[in-house]
Amino acid sequence: QAPSAGASHGMFDLAPIAPNERIHALDLLRGWAMFGVLWSNLNDWYGYREPATALDRGLAWTQYTMVEGRFMTLLCLLFGIGFGIQLLRATERGVEVRTVYYRRSAALLAIGIAHGWLIWSGDILTMYALVAFAFVPFRTVSPRRTIIAAFLFWMPGFVAVMLAMRLAGLKYFMPSILHNATTNWILANGSWAQIEPIRFAAHLEWLGHWGLPFYCRILGLFLMGLWAMKSGYLRRVIEDPTATKRLLLGALIAAAPGFVWSWASLWSQEAGAMAYAAILLLSWRHPRIARLLRPLAATGRMALTTYLTQSVVCTLLFYGYGLGRYGSVGFTGMFVITLVLFTCQMAASTW
Repeated sequence: QAPSAGASHGMFDLAPIAPNERIHALDLLRGWAMFGVLWSNLNDWYGYREPATALDRGLAWTQYTMVEGRFMTLLCLLFGIGFGIQLLRATERGVEVRTVYYRRSAALLAIGIAHGWLIWSGDILTMYALVAFAFVPFRTVSPRRTIIAAFLFWMPGFVAVMLAMRLAGLKYFMPSILHNATTNWILANGSWAQIEPIRFAAHLEWLGHWGLPFYCRILGLFLMGLWAMKSGYLRRVIEDPTATKRLLLGALIAAAPGFVWSWASLWSQEAGAMAYAAILLLSWRHPRIARLLRPLAATGRMALTTYLTQSVVCTLLFYGYGLGRYGSVGFTGMFVITLVLFTCQMAASTW
């Protein structure tokens, strides 16, 4: 079986998908997303020294223009595809899957809450689980209506909620607890018990500030993934290099305005995620490159474990109850940590 091909007969089988029946390209994209999420989170959530060298400045530019938001967007699309596979496999066989699906979503919600409150305040699993509950009614919606709903939630819905919050008197947010000298010192030097109130408050703060608008945006991205499944576009992009090249060209054109006008930065993030996906899918078609990328795909098959492990390791590296390196590592150091940790994760996932 060519590495770029998925199994048409296994996609909608209710049994667990065997390794030789997986859509391996999706595992590859998921693994790539997990690498980028780790790199971005290290720079965004654990403090950093201001760039002091040319390499630091280059990596800082890369973070802000090539990494920020793009990998999380890709992960959202892949989560939408994954949830869609669960629902569409059942629908194709006339099986009622809502009870199992809701139970799995509830379990993901519990994991996300525990992760955000007890390990790392930057958790995204809570939001994914909450969005998953709103995902079920769309399983029987036509592809055309699905993509219309996706667009409405993704951009107009996001903007409408932001405007509604401003009109409701939430124009100005309370000062963030994450950006003051006292909090930073506690994160770098405090015990787990001393850091826990900050972690708990920071998680609730993010949900309070951005929860509703990002709920709309993430639901829109999930629905885009569902549309790609329903319409057959996903399979065309994976199996037809012409379709993949068209996706790459369109994504590059769409991403260009974000490098010139700040208002297009959100659009540029989504387009950049699609460009990365297209480049990887084209690379995956070459057997020699595919062999090199297999550890990345193996990591993508263990995305949840990879994500949670990253949080545990990074909090132990940077928080006071571990090595206490919060705020003392530059962009170059963050990139080195990313490479070392993710290489270990690829090796463990392959094993």
